[in-house]
Amino acid sequence: MSRWGALRAYTSLPAATGRRFLVVTLVGRIPATMGQLGALLLVGGATQSLTLGGATAAAFAVGQAAGGPVVGRAADRYGHRPAGLAAALSHTAALVLLVVCVGAGAPAWASLTSSAIAGFSVPQVGPLSRARWTALAHRGRLSADRLPTAMSFEGTGDEIAFVLGPALVGVIATAASPRTAVLVAAGLTVTTCVAFALHGTATLVGGGRGGSAAAGARVPPVPVLLLAVALTGLGCYFGSTQAGVAWRAEAAGAGGAAGLIYAVLGLSSALAGVLVPMLPASLSLVRRLWAGFVLLGVLSLPLAIIGGSNARDLWVLALLIAFPGVTIAPILVTAYTLAEMAVPVERISWVMTLLTSSVVVGYAIGALVSGSLADRYGPAAPFLIALAASGVGAAAGTLGRRRLAALRPGTAAAGGAHAR
Repeated sequence: MSRWGALRAYTSLPAATGRRFLVVTLVGRIPATMGQLGALLLVGGATQSLTLGGATAAAFAVGQAAGGPVVGRAADRYGHRPAGLAAALSHTAALVLLVVCVGAGAPAWASLTSSAIAGFSVPQVGPLSRARWTALAHRGRLSADRLPTAMSFEGTGDEIAFVLGPALVGVIATAASPRTAVLVAAGLTVTTCVAFALHGTATLVGGGRGGSAAAGARVPPVPVLLLAVALTGLGCYFGSTQAGVAWRAEAAGAGGAAGLIYAVLGLSSALAGVLVPMLPASLSLVRRLWAGFVLLGVLSLPLAIIGGSNARDLWVLALLIAFPGVTIAPILVTAYTLAEMAVPVERISWVMTLLTSSVVVGYAIGALVSGSLADRYGPAAPFLIALAASGVGAAAGTLGRRRLAALRPGTAAAGGAHAR
């Protein structure tokens, strides 16, 4: 297939799922990227306490990291439809409860609990969407050579959501109020996430097709662990870089620019995600994963070197941060494609959500460590942590070279519960 032919492969995706699925899976993942910032602005603004606002956002993140694999396991065992509906309705109720608690001046623990429940019940549209593409491929409704294209579509969708979600919260909070922003997130959840749960593709994974098999299907621990470690490193990179950008923007007296500068990272990643199918087939997935992390580190070096804290330096930072962004979506697409090869289809939802939770955990670690180091040692510290995080991903790719290189499309599914 030619390079341009690889891009034209995107036109084959609607035939496998219908155009409506592509819309609900793209829009349905946006609410999950709104909750954390929405909780921070809502609670922080109402209480005039950035500490409590940050703690509420952290509770959301912890809940999301813990709840992702639970939602995924439920989807494998009981089906995407009941698990997705339960998560979407619970998430909506928790967001509304958070607004009510803040509006009523309830104790801090009520807001923290509501935020944690909202994070725990995030519908996991992105990971479950990847699971459905995998099931479509294994059941012959999507040709095997189109699955990488579907994973590229998913990676691009994630990056678009990571850019649009926080931006949407910022715009709504400024134009109306943080309360309205959180309620909009709840409204999007109860519409698009419910539509995703009810879509016909939900019947392809789990429940009657895999409910009993899911309990017996074995997940190879080493490849999944290696991929989880690699994506934890990537998440740490996100958290560290965001902390570094925020520190530089605050030092330049333009704190509001931090979100826009960080959005450049997501936009360049989204563009690169679209172009992933054009990568040469001679570049194996394992080498692509390792090279992606190495390139991520190399292209991030200027971020740690650049000095200054004025408006001109922020323009330079915005330009430089676009370069490492081009490696992020390819890393994510490659990792999830390797996971699809490693895991029986009966457990694919759980593993996809586990890997997504690994990114969330890494993000929390990076933000926490880098924020404290930036206060002590200056803006270079978070970017040095980001470099170390990219090294963790490269190391995971190196250590797992043989195990991951042995994976082939369909091998896990072919063996089912008896594989390995």
